Amino acid sequence: YTPSQWASEIKSAAAQGIDAFALNIGYDSWQAGQVQSAYDAAAANGFKMVLSFDMTVLGCGDSNVIQSNVDKYSNHPAQLKDNGGKAIVTTFDGGNCKSSDEWKSELDGARFVPAFFNDLNYVSLKSLYPVVGGDLLWGGAWPKFDEPISWSEDSFRISHNGLNRGAGDLYITTVSPWFFTHYGGKNFIWHNDDHLWNNRWEDLVEHRNQVDAVEIVSWNDYGESTYIGPIGKDQPGSEAWVNGFDHRAFLEMTGYYASAFKSGSWPSITSDKIFIYGRPHGVNDQASSDPLPRPDRYNWVTDKLWIVLFSTGSGSLTVTQGSSSSTTQVKAGVNKISMPLGVASSVTAVLTRGGEQVFDFTAPISFGHSPKTYNFNMNAAMGP
Repeated sequence: YTPSQWASEIKSAAAQGIDAFALNIGYDSWQAGQVQSAYDAAAANGFKMVLSFDMTVLGCGDSNVIQSNVDKYSNHPAQLKDNGGKAIVTTFDGGNCKSSDEWKSELDGARFVPAFFNDLNYVSLKSLYPVVGGDLLWGGAWPKFDEPISWSEDSFRISHNGLNRGAGDLYITTVSPWFFTHYGGKNFIWHNDDHLWNNRWEDLVEHRNQVDAVEIVSWNDYGESTYIGPIGKDQPGSEAWVNGFDHRAFLEMTGYYASAFKSGSWPSITSDKIFIYGRPHGVNDQASSDPLPRPDRYNWVTDKLWIVLFSTGSGSLTVTQGSSSSTTQVKAGVNKISMPLGVASSVTAVLTRGGEQVFDFTAPISFGHSPKTYNFNMNAAMGP
């Protein structure tokens, strides 16, 4: 990332109500310069940053990276802080890594809200590591079973796990549009169907008084297909399932939901906008030249096209992909629609209202049954 790229992407995120980036930090030598560039670009654009240490990469013995970054950035103008002025610091895993004294020496004075993947409830965690000041449910963005997203895991973490928000403990949870990864030692999906992004945001808005912050997973994690930002060249060998699979439609929707989460009121929809996304091949299709098998849990998704219409009023929406077509009577607000995927190189959507055509939009979303390699990522488009 160049400084200008940091500035450009910060502006794109801020335009949709995003307040900060969480920087996933490991041990690579180039990262120090990137963290500095990120903080400087954020400060110049009224944006914030959060240090998030990837303990699966750093390991348990490397405390210098944590200590040096916390010392350097805790009082930076772009550092995100809690209401008491403490720098918010998170992790990805690390729950069985360090002693209480080690965490305390590295993070004393910060608001430490880790995503520890262990079986301890919050009371036990706080007892073991008193420096902990909150809970981050990183995996809350996806159902753990083959079912639609719900609030059940969050409810348990908030109400039955010992978290005491009244005493100042922070609760941060997550939202994501998708998950698919296809590496040799990491090849699986989660349940991505049933308008995952929109339904998760609706839950977050409904329970906004129980949540201190929402982390979007992710801006640019291409390897796990969770990205909502632009596709960059900085990919971790994920080009086969990422290139050509745009997710910025979800960024465009973020502003609507972020506004509702912050204010408690749903914004007015002032223009008709459609968002369409789907996978490129059938769940049960056989890849002709993939050295890897289908991803684990591949049958947790179905061969459906997903449509979200932000509508200013009632009308009729017809969506066609090949021989698959669906007409739905829509209302003012957010309309969530699905239909079977059809073999075609594009999707057309026509909205009419009061006998007049509002838009005729063609989305470059293709679907077929002859994949060379397995790709359970989705391609998203928005219009008109």
